[in-house]
Amino acid sequence: MTNEIITSVQNPLVKRLHQLLSRKGREEQQRFLVEGAHLVEEALKSGAEVVTVIYDQQRDMDPACQRALANHPEAVQVIAAPETVLAKLSETKSPQGIVAEVKKTAADWAKWVDQKREEQGSLLLLFLDEIQDPGNLGTILRTAEAAAIDGVVLGSGSVDIYNGKVVRATMGALFRIPVFTQSLVDTADEWKAKGGRVLISSLEQNSVSYDEADYAGLTALVIGNEGRGVSKEMFAKADQFVHIPLYGGAESLNAAVAAGIFVYEAQRKRR
Repeated sequence: MTNEIITSVQNPLVKRLHQLLSRKGREEQQRFLVEGAHLVEEALKSGAEVVTVIYDQQRDMDPACQRALANHPEAVQVIAAPETVLAKLSETKSPQGIVAEVKKTAADWAKWVDQKREEQGSLLLLFLDEIQDPGNLGTILRTAEAAAIDGVVLGSGSVDIYNGKVVRATMGALFRIPVFTQSLVDTADEWKAKGGRVLISSLEQNSVSYDEADYAGLTALVIGNEGRGVSKEMFAKADQFVHIPLYGGAESLNAAVAAGIFVYEAQRKRR
């Protein structure tokens, strides 16, 4: 662990890291920022490729982050900086005093599925069809990890998984659960070719209640867009439609709430 000092927001490194607050910058550099002691600690402990840690020199570094840095297998650039620099790299109104630059990961979907099938025999996945709200996506990932879902596929057109609000809402789950961002229609075809089933959340007439559905074997649950639900293209891939009964006057459930109910019921039955 090496320690350096940066004093100016005009520093080239600070300017480059500031670009990671935009989706374009994250895609060009294939890196993203993590903010706050808890998330920085989680990134370090999970084995993520942490490149740089910048902390507020007036606050000193959080002890848990110091321990995680000491145990991190790779060298990490550690920099002390004033509050103005941390504010430049923060999306929150009150900067939390520490940020980390992390490399994106890019696992191969087909290889991952085949390996997991060989190891486990069965899989439970979440397919997310154009989820737009960062808070919803982050909460879904956090819930999926808590329920021990094997993996998540985020369809094209969804909010950027490395958006700061998404990362914060995951509370570290992003570093522990496999997430693949790709065409959901193509993924469904590949999944079905491997013997997988696709269960789509919908109030279709032939839909069964979530507590009556079969979640055994190779199962993927599809959660749709907050406004329009599941796309027509994905509807055509359904092996079964499932729904959560609405006993009150509400027309629908929040996407993250619905995902939580589905994954916990699925795991209850599978276990």
